Amino acid sequence: MRKFLFAIFIFSSYWSQSQTITGVVREKGTGLPLPYANVFINNSTFGAATNEKGEFEIKGEIPEEFELVASFVGYKTSSILIQRKGKQLYFQAFDLEFLEDQLSEVELKAKRDRSWERNLKLFTDVFLAVPDDPYGRDIELLNPWVLEFEKVKPEKGFNYTQATADLPLKIVNKAMGYQIDFYLQDFRMLRNASRFFGQAYYQELEPEDPETDSLWKVNKELNYKNSVRHLALSLLLRNPQSQGFELYLVKPETGFRARTNNFSVEVGESIIPLEIDSLYSKPLGNGSYRIFLPGKIEVHHLNKPWRNDYYSEIYHAISWLIAPSGYFDVDRNGTLIHPAQLVLSGYIGRQRLARSLPLDFVPDESFADFKEELEALQSRYLKLDKMREKPWLTLNKPFYYPGETLWLGGKMLYQNPPLQDSLSRIIYIDLLNSKLETIRQDRFPIIDGRISGGIELPDTLSKGDYLLRAYTRWGLNFLEKDIIQLPFPVISTEEILENPVSEEEVVFGDILIKSSFSLQDSINYKLLDLELSFLDAFENLVDAEVILSATEGSIPVELDSNYRLENAMDWLDEDLPETFDSQLPNSIDYGISVYGRFYPFKKKGPLAEKITLVLGDLEDYGRVNSDSSGRFWATGLNFQDSSQIAIAALDEKLKPLGRIELIPFKSPIFRGSFPKQKYSTQRVPEEQESFLDISGDYIQLDEFIKEGEINLESSAERNYGYGEPNQEVGPNDLETKTMAEILGLLRFNINTLKFRNYTFGEATGSPLLIIDGRQFSFLEPQAFREILLGFEPSQLKSIKVYNDNISNVIFGLAGYAGVIMIETKNGYRREAESEQKFNPESFQIFPIKGFSTFSEFPTSPPQDQYLSKKATIYWDPLAETEEGSLKIKIPVPYGIKKINLRVEGVTEDGEAFYRVLGFDIN
Repeated sequence: MRKFLFAIFIFSSYWSQSQTITGVVREKGTGLPLPYANVFINNSTFGAATNEKGEFEIKGEIPEEFELVASFVGYKTSSILIQRKGKQLYFQAFDLEFLEDQLSEVELKAKRDRSWERNLKLFTDVFLAVPDDPYGRDIELLNPWVLEFEKVKPEKGFNYTQATADLPLKIVNKAMGYQIDFYLQDFRMLRNASRFFGQAYYQELEPEDPETDSLWKVNKELNYKNSVRHLALSLLLRNPQSQGFELYLVKPETGFRARTNNFSVEVGESIIPLEIDSLYSKPLGNGSYRIFLPGKIEVHHLNKPWRNDYYSEIYHAISWLIAPSGYFDVDRNGTLIHPAQLVLSGYIGRQRLARSLPLDFVPDESFADFKEELEALQSRYLKLDKMREKPWLTLNKPFYYPGETLWLGGKMLYQNPPLQDSLSRIIYIDLLNSKLETIRQDRFPIIDGRISGGIELPDTLSKGDYLLRAYTRWGLNFLEKDIIQLPFPVISTEEILENPVSEEEVVFGDILIKSSFSLQDSINYKLLDLELSFLDAFENLVDAEVILSATEGSIPVELDSNYRLENAMDWLDEDLPETFDSQLPNSIDYGISVYGRFYPFKKKGPLAEKITLVLGDLEDYGRVNSDSSGRFWATGLNFQDSSQIAIAALDEKLKPLGRIELIPFKSPIFRGSFPKQKYSTQRVPEEQESFLDISGDYIQLDEFIKEGEINLESSAERNYGYGEPNQEVGPNDLETKTMAEILGLLRFNINTLKFRNYTFGEATGSPLLIIDGRQFSFLEPQAFREILLGFEPSQLKSIKVYNDNISNVIFGLAGYAGVIMIETKNGYRREAESEQKFNPESFQIFPIKGFSTFSEFPTSPPQDQYLSKKATIYWDPLAETEEGSLKIKIPVPYGIKKINLRVEGVTEDGEAFYRVLGFDIN
């Protein structure tokens, strides 16, 4: 049963996602692609070279905030700071500027003199390794001649030596196994201080032998310990002491007391022990954290032996931290996001490039569980933010007449798209008038994140402003803005809208849509044969999910552009406020749901019992547990209109233990002002007529099956109406393998009756068994094994399996543990047919509302019927391109001179687009 399964896997997936960064590198001015340019994330091993078209792709566990760098020989390096804001896919374009005065390698080497050599020696001491660092022997700058040095005398402050390089510095670190490309941005050396920063791209070297590989791993671990990252992460996780750090707050010098070298004397005088509870940190909402320092911090590295002259009786390393702004920001790995926020001195200030590690390096020891600890540290609102969803809707046209059919389509927006399969499968839609009276309530399925439905407006609907409110039950746990509100007007059939229709093509987004079409005549309508090609900014074909609406040319396509998809997607960039919290009172709908409460007949009887639910005459069946208050929740049912659900808590003799009461689902309270579209109307001119969208006037093609056109496809060939399985075993394997081998192919364990990893360790009972179209629900384990193992594979036509949480949703509660569908060669026979009959004697019967039914828009009317004029000529909310192309046939009634085709959707890369294409039918 579905016992709040989302709590098991929503949080675990938070750390295991892989993100993708794509983009293109071009030459500034000409727009020509730059092949083999380097693109990388600063201070990491994440990088890629561009292809012949200048395109790149970087995949991995990428931070929420990072600096993306692009470089190409002879061009100025470019970088940009990016905040993903939870997006799993991000696109970035670079335009690199050509450097005309760049010297060749020979020219650079020829310019070097003794002064340059002296500066290079100072540079390597500051940049690569301090002089007494043994790692200095194993790190080498391969192209020092790209460096230029200059003496700078500023108007204020000290003179300094500045180093610059137009080309990346090529460095090999044989102590830790990295090749580093360093793009120097600034380097300054003073008499007793220095600073430098730039972008670094790490590439791991191939070890010559296992001993070298082992040495590199050890050196990386040793250099991680007691590093800035190690210290920062221990502060973030509030465990510096267990990581070998002692913290002291350095008191400001007053000038009245001379400081000694005796540690025991200074404690309580010049330094004060600092408790970790006095350090404040908070998440910033973008995967980074801010750590506040109360002043200068003295750090004792208890696990790092080191001689020092600061304290005479101390023999471990000592460092000092100062945050000039009072804080510094780190990512979840402890990496400094802005290195200038910290001033380092002492042992920790000795670290140079020879001891640096990429930000994506994660130690094997002592911090093995740091992700779980950090998750616990995170503010609750960040975890909740990742679990949010919001519907977006659009309509076939922007206004309606009483009695018309309102067709709607849309998609779900997810703050964390990988959780899509774990979130809602139902959207609730309320129709309200301007008095906030509910006209009707509907519910439609969410399939693969997309929405399609229809509402027949009452003939008695008054003229005025109306509102569709759409939401999921799970979304009501969050903010009011997670509910979509879509206003529209209803006007009199004697009126038309005055809104002028623009003759210009409406365009949004970088997606180019090219169209080609032909027009054919038939007896009863014209046929517009149309092909749309979707291209990105570089004219590459791209695939997309599309909503198509073709309307008669005299009516407006939209009244307000604010309700387009591209504006709705701004919600993805709106985080929850840091003060937000929710106890998540509303559960996730995986199908039609039942929420109720059990009351035992005995005064002191237990409230926690097994609740049995039966849909109809065993069309679906399942058990859930009530909690200590008697409340229970069952979800995953799949039926339309309404159905009878039998519910009871039964004892061993199948007698009821108490009574059941259902808790009705209530629509959310309307808050705020009623939104209205801006429009004006006029009487229909005599030469013009108002076109109505009445679903009953359409006759679908499958209602006219003519002689010789009967589809002979069998029910089994159509998988009994259950859709395509996600695994299948065909005749070849059935003729040559044993049943045990076949079950192995299907990843099914006959002992546990579970598909591998599917039910996440939950006790779900046996899968649903369907044999020649007949269901055997909730069989006892022994009976299930006997039936399944009793088949000789060679006597079967096929075995099909539905064992993912997308394809099995149509089977409801009975199919939650998975479905095995078997088709035999001779037809299956089983006695005791009465086993499948349901006796409702001990149950209470409740009517439950299912998914709303509606008339699908007829895209293929019969050719032998006259097609009357309509406002909506064509409607398809679930269109998808194939290899960047979409082919459609639009039947156009005679008398229609022009149609406007609204094309709205999102590419597979997450880019929204909107187009209105006009077609002159004459």
